[in-house]
Amino acid sequence: MLLTLVDAIFLCAFYAVICYVFAPFALEQNTAYLHLAPYALIPIAGRFVMRLIIAKVIAKISYTVEGAVREELVNKLLRVGPLSFAVKSSLSTLFVDALDDIMPYFSSFLVTLRYAMVIPVICVIAVALMSPWSAGILIAMAPLIPFFMIIIGKGAERLNQRQWKQITRLAVRFQEALDKLSLIKLFNIESSEIEKIARLTKRWRVETMQVLRIAFLSALVLEFFATCGIALCAITLGFAVYEHGFDYTKALFVLLLAPEFFLPLRQLGFTYHSRMRALGAMSGLMELLSEKDIFPEIKHIDGLKHQKEGDSNVTTLDSTLDDSWMQAPFAIEFANVSATYPNGRVGLSDFSCKFEPGHVSALVGPSGAGKSTILQSIAGFTNVSTGQIIINGHECSRNDLINLMSKVSYIPQLPNLFYGTLRDNLKLGAPEASDEQLLKALDMVGASELITRFADGLDHHVGDQNRGISGGETRLIALARAMLHDSAILLLDEPTASLDRDSENRFLEALKTLGKDKTVIIVAHRKELIDYATYVIEVNPKKKLNDQANVAASDSKGAQ
Repeated sequence: MLLTLVDAIFLCAFYAVICYVFAPFALEQNTAYLHLAPYALIPIAGRFVMRLIIAKVIAKISYTVEGAVREELVNKLLRVGPLSFAVKSSLSTLFVDALDDIMPYFSSFLVTLRYAMVIPVICVIAVALMSPWSAGILIAMAPLIPFFMIIIGKGAERLNQRQWKQITRLAVRFQEALDKLSLIKLFNIESSEIEKIARLTKRWRVETMQVLRIAFLSALVLEFFATCGIALCAITLGFAVYEHGFDYTKALFVLLLAPEFFLPLRQLGFTYHSRMRALGAMSGLMELLSEKDIFPEIKHIDGLKHQKEGDSNVTTLDSTLDDSWMQAPFAIEFANVSATYPNGRVGLSDFSCKFEPGHVSALVGPSGAGKSTILQSIAGFTNVSTGQIIINGHECSRNDLINLMSKVSYIPQLPNLFYGTLRDNLKLGAPEASDEQLLKALDMVGASELITRFADGLDHHVGDQNRGISGGETRLIALARAMLHDSAILLLDEPTASLDRDSENRFLEALKTLGKDKTVIIVAHRKELIDYATYVIEVNPKKKLNDQANVAASDSKGAQ
């Protein structure tokens, strides 16, 4: 605010020098004040310095705010968990387009608002010292600009929110089409998909044109009232100079300063649309920011465990200070466990079983029975609604499972490789691993041929969404990454899918080495993998319900 105030004072000083030094010389060839001309450089230099400082402050604030917003978004994504419905394809729109729309609010609108609060006040004070009537005209015209700006802005806010929702729908639909491109080609529905995307694009185009129409209308209104204010000042000053002998230098000063009085207000009207766009984009972010946290922030201070304020499961005294149960090997027991997903869907119902260390346990059963949910519950990705997960005799709370994550390697049905080199992806499991260790891990899982297939070896670049790597190779790399991590608990969801017989055999051989003295749980459908397991556990909630019904029926007959 102080910088803006100094800038406004320099502005008035510059026009004062112009009127009282150069105007008499230009109109009357009066050189009496011409020796003061060098002083005009002082306000020019002052305004340049002020604007430079303000620009640097704005850049620093924008950088800080953008970094803070991005950090908060990333932290929120980590807290809501990988299975949250907030983690979807619209994230790219949120992280890119939403931030691009939000940042002008800080770098443009708030700065212009500060100018509009300071510069017109200084200008009207300076004008009042020269011509009170002109100051009255400016004061009378000034409220009309924000009044109409607010009226038009209400409609612009509604249109911006609609436009943001439309571009989000379009981005999600287009991303889904790209992800399922092979299926679209397989079923020959390209024309239908193109038509749907074209229809969404047209809707977004219409919404954008409506926003632009409002923008042009507001600009016209702002220009109209600013022009009317300047014109009224010019007319009254002209009559005052012609009929009443008003000092023309004072009249010139007022006329030069009048546009500067309206300029911040006009710029505020232009940047007001930045505020509308920011509000529209923020509405899209609110869905993610309001998502319930799956992984709360936990802090250990002097034996006390503090969770996020407002959490219904807050415990003041840490009952798990004795962490001896977290020492490998791990015996994991499910006692009547039911688990739900963030959207409320039941993934597992009343499941009981025990997984012994040093053995491979295979989960079998129909699709949707809850096999993957069992792995996700151990990994801490899914809430346990009822029942108890017991590890090494310890009844685990939500926080216990979160703390156990460092000892768990989880390979889902569709493992993911990140954008970067093959070395970068492997080192996620062991940042300090040498190239020799990376190559040994690849060789153990039967993926050493990747190094020979890629001319650049470990420096081979992996594209987004595993581009350049087949599904089977991705699974082998994920297993090698798990080997490097050397976790005590290994959770594998359909690990041999997409693998040929030879690769599957090498995978099973590697698993013998990797799974030694570890707790290995596998979701399996293929016979070879089921035969390999030490224990086969059937997960079939329908069968359990039928068994309960049969028991109830037999009890009823016995009672009769």
